[in-house]
Amino acid sequence: MPEYIELLILFGVGILTGVINVMAGGGSSLTLPALIFLGLDSAAANGTNRVGILIQSLFATLSFRKEKVSEINLSLKLAALTIPGAVLGALLAVRISDR
Repeated sequence: MPEYIELLILFGVGILTGVINVMAGGGSSLTLPALIFLGLDSAAANGTNRVGILIQSLFATLSFRKEKVSEINLSLKLAALTIPGAVLGALLAVRISDR
């Protein structure tokens, strides 16, 4: 498949999943298979997907805060509970074999 077609596919999937992630979450159910379909192994696809999620989450957070639709105190309390779980999950995930 020509590289420009791959880039167009990724661009389209990126826009769609960005909207899905901001509204409800779960866009990775589209991006991971798309990245694997385009030739990345599952670990590389997952890592690449995480970078996109990080950037998208940052901009969504800034946008929600600008529009005053976020509850920062509640968010900080929830983050204090979820960050340790996220770190532990990431450490465990990198130990899982692709096979």
